[in-house]
Amino acid sequence: MDPEVVLAIINIVMAGMFGAVIGSFTNVCIYRIPEHRTIVKGHSMCMTCGHELGALDLVPIFSWLFLGGKCRYCKTPISSRYIKIESLTALMYILMACTHLSMFLDPADPKKNMFQFVVLCALLIMTNIVIVEMMIMKDTGSSMYVMSVALLIDLAVQVLFKVLDPVLSKALGIVSSTEKGAMSILGDLTVQIAVGAAIGFVAVFLAVLFTNNAKNLSRYFSDEKAKALRTSDLFAIVLCGCIGIIPAIVCAVVYLVSRIVIGNGKKVKYLGTYMAAGAAVGYFGYEFIRVFLK
Repeated sequence: MDPEVVLAIINIVMAGMFGAVIGSFTNVCIYRIPEHRTIVKGHSMCMTCGHELGALDLVPIFSWLFLGGKCRYCKTPISSRYIKIESLTALMYILMACTHLSMFLDPADPKKNMFQFVVLCALLIMTNIVIVEMMIMKDTGSSMYVMSVALLIDLAVQVLFKVLDPVLSKALGIVSSTEKGAMSILGDLTVQIAVGAAIGFVAVFLAVLFTNNAKNLSRYFSDEKAKALRTSDLFAIVLCGCIGIIPAIVCAVVYLVSRIVIGNGKKVKYLGTYMAAGAAVGYFGYEFIRVFLK
């Protein structure tokens, strides 16, 4: 078998395994962030008996399967959402690996793709931010501004390393992964982000108009009950700016239709799920087409 194919398979499998591990941490974020608890300290424990979980209880996916979906200590059923989130994250990481194989580190020349690898890691983190946002909204019925801030920081890291790639590669005597100059890359990214965000803004603007009559429009901006909508709308705009122009169109259309169908009622909590699904379909669909049409 071609060594490049073997390396690709290894990278995809490793990405899936790493995704499952990060998915376990994602579950921690989903539960703790809305409660304003730290996500970097404290041991995991059974939500029923309070017993601190050991290493064998925390193996992503497999622990839940081998324990039959029950706590080892009190035998209380454990929610299947744990394994679902871990599996979903693993799947997203596998898809990201399949569409970004050229960004993994090359064993023959580790320096070659090191800046692109940082960008890939940022893309993987972006996936987790979207999943966390999706689940927090589903659980609480409201979004959080901190998720939009996290997404913007992640985007800034991507832009920074894409722009610095040709500059630092030249300074370190490495062959850059791109032939474009830093200013050219920055210009392209600026257009991509601005157009993507504009597409998201148009979708949000239309959604607000279609779901509010003229008399109640002011409530959208002032009513505390509309916070879930405002925060999810902001996240949608930021997300569209992060994923590229074509994927942003798909995400924006899905979000607009979802907002109109759901309206301003109790089903607002599902907006995050529809938004994440639209972004995933648009982003990975476009990436697979781009990769296979090369």
